[in-house]
Formats: sequence, structure tokens, C-alpha cells
Amino acid sequence: MSEVAKGGEATKQAEPAAFATGAATVGAPHPEGRATLSEHAGNVAGIGDAIDRRHHELEGGPAKTGHEGCGVVDEGGGNINSEGLHFAGLRVNLNNVHMSSLKMNNVQEESLRDQKKVRRRLLILEIARTIISSKGLRSLKVRDVAEAAGCSVGSVYNEFGDFDGVILTVNRETVQALTSRLSGVPAEDPVGQLYGLAEAYLEFFAEHANLLRSLFEHRMEDDRPYPDDILQMVMDAFALMHPPLVRLLPDADDVKIALLSRTLFSAVHGIISLGLEERMVAVPPQLLRQQVEQFLDAHLAGLGILPLRR
Repeated sequence: MSEVAKGGEATKQAEPAAFATGAATVGAPHPEGRATLSEHAGNVAGIGDAIDRRHHELEGGPAKTGHEGCGVVDEGGGNINSEGLHFAGLRVNLNNVHMSSLKMNNVQEESLRDQKKVRRRLLILEIARTIISSKGLRSLKVRDVAEAAGCSVGSVYNEFGDFDGVILTVNRETVQALTSRLSGVPAEDPVGQLYGLAEAYLEFFAEHANLLRSLFEHRMEDDRPYPDDILQMVMDAFALMHPPLVRLLPDADDVKIALLSRTLFSAVHGIISLGLEERMVAVPPQLLRQQVEQFLDAHLAGLGILPLRR
């Protein structure tokens, strides 16, 4: 609300009291033989002048000018009613300033709480991501996360609903990063794109093995279904193999192409996952790359896309 509007509102609130003061000063009508109201206008507040001037105007003559410059009313704002209005308006304005200050403080406090909440959420996710990345999903414990974040277990649950919520959020970020990496593979040559997708997947898996395993290993508590949005995100990653296969197999229907995409993705994932598994004697990166390429050679040859290499 503008200061003009506030002043107007304050004036409206103060007006009844001001008019009540004026009415008490005027008193009862003059008895027979007493002087007219205009002769004692100097003893009456501003409302008396208005009444007296109106009285003379009705009689056909203007109000006496001699009385306009005397008494309580003057051009300098000496009217006691005006002073009352002024102080009433000042009190209202001060109250409005106080209320505005309180509202501003509340907004600032809410903003600080929101910022603190965002920082705590990001910290919890960073701690969970670090533990999964370095030690694997099975090593992730809610108490460890809460202790490292400097908060209670209840705060973790309040922020993410439950501990599944923490893991799912990390997994969402992982699959988003994977899809972004795969989307950057050049698409000019469909055969080259398939090999490029496999190589990009291998590189991402080698950099983020435990995070990517968490995406496929995580099971929801109480056997609840996996969230549809993450399943769709994984399917979108599979679907990146769809366009090059459509170009290479123009006569195949959509169902066949979708199954081929899933098979290629699953096979490449299995070869890389087992090849990077240290417990089962990990395969050196260069040899693992060769195994992935040999699989693609054989599979594309079986589809009639490439000649069989001997």
C-alpha cells in the first residue's frame, strides 16, 4: 500500500473522533437575543467556521472576512482537529511500518530456513553418492549419512520420505548423467553410432561402476514397485539404440527394433559389468573394449548388417 493510501485510510479512521469534538463545542441553539455564532467563531474549532459561513450565505451575504484570520483556525495548520488527525495518522503509519518490518523479518526467516533446508538436502545426497561410489550400495546406512551430514535420522526421512528416497534420488542423477553421455555420440553413421554408444557406456561404467550398479541392484523396501519415472529414464537410455537400428533395418517393425535395442543394451551391460567386477578378476580396459567390439561384430553380422568377420 502507498503512503498516500495509508494516510487516506488513517484519516478515515480518525474522522469520527474529530467530528465528535466539533459537535461538542457547538452546543445548543442560541436563545433569543444572544449574539450570532459568527461573533464567537474564534472560540469554535474549524467546523464552526464552516457552519457560520453557511449561515451567512443562506441569508444572501458572504461570510465576514474578519473572522477568517482569527481564532484557532489559521493557514499554518493550527487547527486542533488537524493536529489530532496528524498524530492519529502518524500512529497508524508507525504501526504499518512495524507490521511491515515484522513481515519482512518473517520472510527473511523463511528464506533462511529454505536455504538451510536446500543445503542440508544437497549435503545428504553428496554423502550418499560418495558412499555408494566408493563402497557400493550395500555399505550405505542411514545413520552413517545422518551423522556425516550433522543431522538426525528423522531429518533424513523428513527430507526424502524414507531411505529409499535418498537412493532413488542418487539413481535418478546417475541415469540422467548416463543418458547425457550417450546422447553426445555422433549419429551420422548408424553402424558407427552403435559402436560409439557401446564405447561411451564402457567409459561411463568404468568411471562410475558402483553408482551404475546401484541403479540396477536397488530393491525397494517391502517389495514396493520401482518408481515409473526411473524405469522410463532407463528405457529412454535403451531407446538411444533405436534410431540407428531403424536406419539399418528399415523393414523391421517397431516391436522387433525395441527388443533388439534392449538385447544389445543388456548384453553390452553384462559384458562390461562382469568385466569390471574385481571379485571375479577384472578384465583390463583395453581387452574389455575389444570384447565389446567383437560382440557387436558378431551380433550385427547375425542381423545381416555387417559381413561376418573370420
